[in-house]
Amino acid sequence: MSRYIYPLRYYLSKDKEYYKLIYQLVGLYPSNLQVYKIAFTHKSAARHMEHNKRLNNERLEFLGDAILAAVIADSLFTRFPYKREGFLTKLRARIVSRERLNKIALEMGLQNYIIAQNKIIGTKNIYGNALEALIGAVYVDKGFEKTKKFIVERLINTYIDLEKLSCTNSDYKSQLIEWAQKNKYDLYFSDEEIESTETCKQYFTSQVIINEDPLGVGKGFSKKEAQQKASRQALHCISEKK
Repeated sequence: MSRYIYPLRYYLSKDKEYYKLIYQLVGLYPSNLQVYKIAFTHKSAARHMEHNKRLNNERLEFLGDAILAAVIADSLFTRFPYKREGFLTKLRARIVSRERLNKIALEMGLQNYIIAQNKIIGTKNIYGNALEALIGAVYVDKGFEKTKKFIVERLINTYIDLEKLSCTNSDYKSQLIEWAQKNKYDLYFSDEEIESTETCKQYFTSQVIINEDPLGVGKGFSKKEAQQKASRQALHCISEKK
């Protein structure tokens, strides 16, 4: 006997297994299964729809990104009533970082449901993007309040320790700049944009130069991400020399 009691539309559905999957992931009974299937469809495997349209999860990802940021902002505003705007902004940035969203998506098991070409599977950020698309799908299917509940209960409360995260400074670039200014060193970032021949996507490399000497290198799908990784490596090198 099933441990779940589903509404009538489940028993009328032609895709009961997918219905169960969405319920287990989101904690809500889906009304529109199609929008969730689109949420897990990478553009490399876009679905053919009527009028010869090809749909993928990029639009849902855009929507989910905005809704996630709004819900996180609301949660932090309530959780930390006496903290300033700068603190809230930095903490929100840590929560919605590509690295953290990728990790949450993997812990949820979303990698098992993403539809994409083989060469794309495993590409950095595909999992976090799918998570944002899932959030967008919940919003389209259920509206803001239920989406907020999903984000707070299923994502924040389950995968994020806000108190611990609020005490962690992961802005490596700011730390490095502060260190350089304190020690009166010249510092700049040498950035380059490169197009990958394997995925046909552009990415950035960044190198930290301190007093004309290279100290750290980073790679990412945005200049900011590359500079953060380069700064982290540079800080690691500095700590080892102490």
